[in-house]
Amino acid sequence: MDIKIDEIKKKLLTFGERVYKTIIRHGFDQSGLTKSKIIFSNLFLHIHPVKVHRRSLMFKSTLGLGVIAFVLFFILIVSGLLIMFHYVPSTIVGPDGFPDAYQRMLNLRSNVFWGTFIRNMHRWGAHAMCAIVALHMLRTFLTGSYRNGREFNWVLGCILGLLTILLSYTGYLLPWDQLAYWGVKVGTEIAKIAPGGDIIRGLLLGDNEVGQEALLRFYVLHVAILPFVISIVIALHFFRIRKDGGLARPADTKHEKLIPHSEFGTVKNNSVFKSARSYKLVELVKDNAPKVNEEVDQMVFAWPKLITRELILFMLVLAVMVIVSVLFNAALEAPADPNHPTNPSKAPWYFLGLQELVSYHGFIGGVAIPGILVGLVTAAPYIEMFIETMFNIQRKIVGGVWFHRQRILENSLFLTIFISMLILIIIGTFFRGPNWAFIYPWDVPVSGGH
Repeated sequence: MDIKIDEIKKKLLTFGERVYKTIIRHGFDQSGLTKSKIIFSNLFLHIHPVKVHRRSLMFKSTLGLGVIAFVLFFILIVSGLLIMFHYVPSTIVGPDGFPDAYQRMLNLRSNVFWGTFIRNMHRWGAHAMCAIVALHMLRTFLTGSYRNGREFNWVLGCILGLLTILLSYTGYLLPWDQLAYWGVKVGTEIAKIAPGGDIIRGLLLGDNEVGQEALLRFYVLHVAILPFVISIVIALHFFRIRKDGGLARPADTKHEKLIPHSEFGTVKNNSVFKSARSYKLVELVKDNAPKVNEEVDQMVFAWPKLITRELILFMLVLAVMVIVSVLFNAALEAPADPNHPTNPSKAPWYFLGLQELVSYHGFIGGVAIPGILVGLVTAAPYIEMFIETMFNIQRKIVGGVWFHRQRILENSLFLTIFISMLILIIIGTFFRGPNWAFIYPWDVPVSGGH
């Protein structure tokens, strides 16, 4: 009887192993083959290369800003889906005297389990993502990581930056309070200044004023169209990072302090994954040799060190967002009232620099300067390439190095633009009072809850 029970146990164990292998086609030992299979066979991990350069794992290389931005986007998707179960994009006034959209915000704060926390996560995550994306672009530029074949991916990054702002801006109207209504009102009035601005404004609002049609269109843009487009561009952005050679770095890192090999442990069966290339002798041939531009001895397996670092960063960002969402509630003012404008009426903080420029001159500040700056920043790598080609400038393009001496001019110009916009945002946020008059922050509290 005992023999039969043992046989049954063995057969069940064999069956379980066979079922497991239909789902997970690898083990979790420390062999190089297994580390490769973990990346290859996982839908979410295969975007990573099997091996990465040791320098790519150093925090100073990227500050983790790209991963942080993606984590925030993930938080926004999850929290946004939860809010969608409750929200209704309607300005119809209910029996309680409040528009439906606004009433749903009140219900989130009082009647929905963890509703306030979920809304806070969504609101602060949106603001954080706008800031992190801007810092990510700053880091990429200051390290020269948009050259050496990565020029088009810089353009994709700029598109993602604009889409991020649009995603946050379309969600800004949905609470349908005074802050949201007049913030969007200001933004759409600025849009009228641009050539064809009336058409753009009409497409956004569906009417002459911010109302039910605008709320519905902003809702559709915010929950469907823009997230879909951003997801596609993010996937393409990641794809290009992989295909363009991974993170930018100097061609020679022998003199840099890298993460020690001892941290990655030993690799078994390295006869399969040895550092020497199989076509080593071919590399001795001059001209069109198949040598890949990488230091082979510095390459390490992405699993588990890279994946672990990303998971740790994910948990840290999530923890920070949870703490912020518990301690600080997102603003919710009185219901939107088109007949009683707030004074001053301010756009969201990421548009305040533009609003400040418009206060000096409508077309120049609202169209000419922003349009030129966006065009120059987006085309920056190709402008550099054009100048180098036309004037026969020969220089060794070094990527992945902070403030390289060969990039003093480019970095100085970009920092000037970045700091100038930051100063304009600070002025618009803290130094503008009623009727857009200049004030000191301690004189009159700035309304709007920004």
